[in-house]
Parts: sequence; structure tokens; C-alpha cells
Amino acid sequence: MAHEGNRAAWLISLPLAVASWLGAHCLAYWLVSPTGGQHMGLHAEGGHAYLGYTPALAVWALALVVAGLLLCVGDGLKGRRPSRPPVRLFVLLPPLGFAVQEHLERLVATGGIPLDLVLEPTFIAGIALQLPFALAALLVAHALNTIGFGIGLVLASKLTVARSVQGAARSLVRLPERPILLSPAGLAPGRGPRAPPEG
Repeated sequence: MAHEGNRAAWLISLPLAVASWLGAHCLAYWLVSPTGGQHMGLHAEGGHAYLGYTPALAVWALALVVAGLLLCVGDGLKGRRPSRPPVRLFVLLPPLGFAVQEHLERLVATGGIPLDLVLEPTFIAGIALQLPFALAALLVAHALNTIGFGIGLVLASKLTVARSVQGAARSLVRLPERPILLSPAGLAPGRGPRAPPEG
């Protein structure tokens, strides 16, 4: 039982946590460009070439969120509260993912990783933005969990009312269990009670 609730929470939370770190990454590069125009050009050509796959990744992320939402609706139908989004995922994954991503991008773009990468303004801005973005993603995950569960509860109550109405309708039209039989003698014509004798 708890296993299904955990699965719903992870299906919703994981794509949102990844989206929060990538969103913070993009905003950091928009706010603070890496130093040196040549370096920025190399980084855009090599390090960020994977951004061409963003639409496909967004479709997969949306599919996972919808699947998690449907599982939350199912939990609501069963009256079983789903697990809460894993807070540790939002605390750990975005900054670690961002740090690994920055190092890999630099390695792909330049063939090496500078020792002072973590001191660059873009890296510092990206790390600083991870917390607010992760917090927003956590709130969205919690809201989706709650909405899915609420929809399931509403559907469950409507199904319960529909079943009770159907049961009441069946009881109103129920036929008696044993039919009432009339004797043939009472139904024969001219066989009524005798008249009193003539005086």
C-alpha cells in the first residue's frame, strides 16, 4: 500500500526536481554570462548542444507527472493518502545535478575542467538559484499530490452516492418473494354464498 503511494510521489517529484535545477541553470546563464566571449561561444556550441533535446525531455517529464497524478487519484478513490514528496530529493538533487552538469559541460566544450570553475560568477549564481527553484518545485509537487488525492476522494464519494441510489431504486421495485395464490373455488362464477331460506 505504501509502496504505491511512494511511487506516485516519486513520479511527480523527480521530473519537477530536474526541471528546477535546469531552470536555475538557464536563469544563471541569462543573468551572469561566463567571462570571455570566446569561452561563451565554445560553451554554447559544445556544452549546451544537448538543449536541442529539451522538447523530448519535456514530453517524458510531463508523462511521468501525469502518471504520478493518476496514481494519486487512485489513492483517493481507495481512501488511501499518498506519500508526501521526498524533501531530500529537492534538497540534494538540484545542487548536485547542477555541479555535475557544469563540470561535464566544460569538459565537453574545452576538453578540460578549470580548477577555479566553482569560483566563476555563473557557477555561484547557478548554485544560489537552486534553493528557491527547488523550493518552488517542491511546493508544486505537494500541490499536485493534494489535487490528485482530492479528485480521487470526490470521485469516490460520487460513486458511493450512485451505488446507494441504485440500491434504493432496486429495493423500491423489488417484487414480493412469494406470489399470493387465490383458490380456484373462489374464482368460479355462480358459486357465491347461499341465500337464506325463504320464509
